[in-house]
Amino acid sequence: MMRFDDAREAAPAFATVLDAARHPLVLTHINPDGDAIGAVLGIVHAFAARGIAASAVVWPVLPRCAQVLADADRVTRYQPGAQLPDADLVILVDTASIARLGPIGEEHRAWLADRPMVLVDHHATNDAGASLNLIDTSAASTCELLAQLFGAMGWTLDTAAATALLLGVVSDTQSFQTTATRPVSLRVAADLIEGGAAHQPVVTALQFSLPGPTAMLIGQALAGLQYTDGVAWAVITEAMFAATNTLPEDADEVLAVMQRLDGLRACALLRAYGTTTRLSLRSRPPIDVAALAVRWGGGGHRQAAGATLAMPLDEAVALVVPALRAAVDAVGAP
Repeated sequence: MMRFDDAREAAPAFATVLDAARHPLVLTHINPDGDAIGAVLGIVHAFAARGIAASAVVWPVLPRCAQVLADADRVTRYQPGAQLPDADLVILVDTASIARLGPIGEEHRAWLADRPMVLVDHHATNDAGASLNLIDTSAASTCELLAQLFGAMGWTLDTAAATALLLGVVSDTQSFQTTATRPVSLRVAADLIEGGAAHQPVVTALQFSLPGPTAMLIGQALAGLQYTDGVAWAVITEAMFAATNTLPEDADEVLAVMQRLDGLRACALLRAYGTTTRLSLRSRPPIDVAALAVRWGGGGHRQAAGATLAMPLDEAVALVVPALRAAVDAVGAP
């Protein structure tokens, strides 16, 4: 295995592998967010500009913001039990491990292991399980890292690719508000816009496209918000999803409001999903919520992480909230 933490140093090795690919397959983590789908489509369009048709598969659905990206409708939504497209190279993006692929990884682990694999990611919990890895944990987004890699490789990005990568950069930095945002994040965004990325549609998709039903879900979830001594948590039941006709991805908007609480040190949003519970964690430095997520089989960043817990909502709340409280108390007063 080869591992790089700098896009420029990684470029020659990646160029050799990517230039040789004729049937690449791009995969990302379950419940893909803006950075994940931006990375997936950024790669698909970068290959298309070179005359190569890359396949892309996600599970279970694309995020709503993907609608602004060209050819998003061509990304395959995986159906459990289905075969994956034939590939001579697998490209993993924005995912820390095969386990984070969900049923794609569970059902096709052996198939994936038989093929050359490269990985580009920025999560601290990444296990560097590919044969060629670019993992820069200082990067604010995977799309930021990909833009640097393509630039160092000399690959020209068209408007579609640049727009996809810009969506990921803006999304994962929360419009350049996260503590992970660095000067190069802004330079990458500027270069993408200068290269033709559609800035305004990206901003509209991320900031000014909140559906009415999602606003109703926010209201229902926040009505039950618990907030004590810098720690906040809220739940979303299946009944709430049903009553508002919303999807699991709409819960991200609830989390976005929780993060704005005055004096917040850490927060948890727990969503019922069948017999399991999906957990999203956020924190402010120096509290490390990735360590908690890893404990429960998940992963992410120090200040933004998540996991899927194999237990119903009430049991998950009883497990998560005390652990989050303990993690905050362990670092002392702010």
